[in-house]
Amino acid sequence: MTSLLALLCTAMPASAGDFVDVWISTAFEDTNVLAGPEVESPSANFVQRGNDAFFENYESRTTDDISRAQLVLYRRDDSFFKGWWTEAAFVLRMTPYLNPDRTSPDTNIEDDGSYVRLVRDLPGDDHTFSITGYAVDSDRFRLGYSYDLSWGGREMFIKQVGAAPGARLQWERQGSYAFVGAKTAIMDGIDRTEATDASLNTTFYGLLAGGGAQVGDLFKAELSLGSFQQGQLDNVDTDSELYGDTITALGMAGQLSFRTRADLNFIQSGELRLYRNEPESARDSYLSHRKLDGTGVLVQAEMNRLSHNLLDADATNSTVIENGYAGDLQSLLVSGTTVVGVDLVYKDLRYIVFNVPGLISQESIGDGYETTPQLYGRLRFEHWFEKAHLTPGLGIGMMQPATYTTSDGKTVVQISERDSEQIPDNQQPTAILSGIAGVQVDLSKSMVAIGEVLYTLNNNRSNMDDGVRVLAPANERNELGFNLIMRARF
Repeated sequence: MTSLLALLCTAMPASAGDFVDVWISTAFEDTNVLAGPEVESPSANFVQRGNDAFFENYESRTTDDISRAQLVLYRRDDSFFKGWWTEAAFVLRMTPYLNPDRTSPDTNIEDDGSYVRLVRDLPGDDHTFSITGYAVDSDRFRLGYSYDLSWGGREMFIKQVGAAPGARLQWERQGSYAFVGAKTAIMDGIDRTEATDASLNTTFYGLLAGGGAQVGDLFKAELSLGSFQQGQLDNVDTDSELYGDTITALGMAGQLSFRTRADLNFIQSGELRLYRNEPESARDSYLSHRKLDGTGVLVQAEMNRLSHNLLDADATNSTVIENGYAGDLQSLLVSGTTVVGVDLVYKDLRYIVFNVPGLISQESIGDGYETTPQLYGRLRFEHWFEKAHLTPGLGIGMMQPATYTTSDGKTVVQISERDSEQIPDNQQPTAILSGIAGVQVDLSKSMVAIGEVLYTLNNNRSNMDDGVRVLAPANERNELGFNLIMRARF
């Protein structure tokens, strides 16, 4: 793949602007200066990346200390047919390997939303109809609005897929829009007529639709719906009548947004937008600081509901519809160059493990489990000293993690779909406290230096001692880390 990229770069005439959004970061970090290698904290180093508080990077796939690049070859032309125009982009995402056990120079290269788009200009300002085809990966075409809560990407399918292309039809006018689309993935399917372990190349579908209405400059309401074939039930005997049944997921998401002034932009993750490189999108500087002449307030509230049919944990040879819920409330106060954000996030356990799917793969959470949802709040503050090129910041968050307790009294905290830990025996789950304080120095239009101190208190951590799960030592439950980062973006 690397040689193919080199061939493309030498074969195509290109200026520097053809390749955009490159992040190069060098970082000296320690996840926990209080602990050592025996608890997976290998002392300060340049190798490991992704050292952050749990509430950071809510709208992004990766942390800012990771070197990466979206390499974009973009073209826009007027059509030969009056009133139409076209655009297309070849988008590659390049990320160096981050496994500390594999530090030989190498890079992971994947498609990041290459597309072709045909657009029809309609009467009136900012009024279009478009057809977009995602050539290889439609992961940027998702439902939901905050990236951390969004769904319907490639991970929605229960088996790993190499490609999930799709298409989207969309109408837009002055902030309002409506769309309908589809995506497909090919996985090993089950031949139900034979009821054997033989697999077939089978297409699985996702259907997506939604729209939003902007009222004036200050208010927007949005709603989206989706249906996905996640895969087939194979966690049962091959002679079961359920073997090979399709796991069908249905979902809906809604968001209400309000701002007190039109120049305070709504929050939208860059991970959910098409990549472009054109004069209208070019920027002289990639430094980004919110600044208003006066004060403005922004509030966005989102709610998601997902459901799918899983094996019923409480009834033999039957399925049950399991529902998961999540939502958030994001708010910003911007006054001059000061930004204060207060956010609340809710996810129940069934939503967190929806893509697995289920706590135990393909099985519902039965009556034998007691569950609690995840709920956390975060407060963040930053002020940009424009003339000094300094931005100090502070963030603090507290999470009550989602949990489940089995019939034998074992309690597990579930942070994400694949991150869980059993708490010490005879102990109740406790809230996780995390904070980060730091300062960013803008060195030039393309480079910054960052220093951060991070602290997390997690009294749910445990170790095994003679077959009994006990509370982890204080230096494991109290994590004190730091980041020293120099980052360029161009």
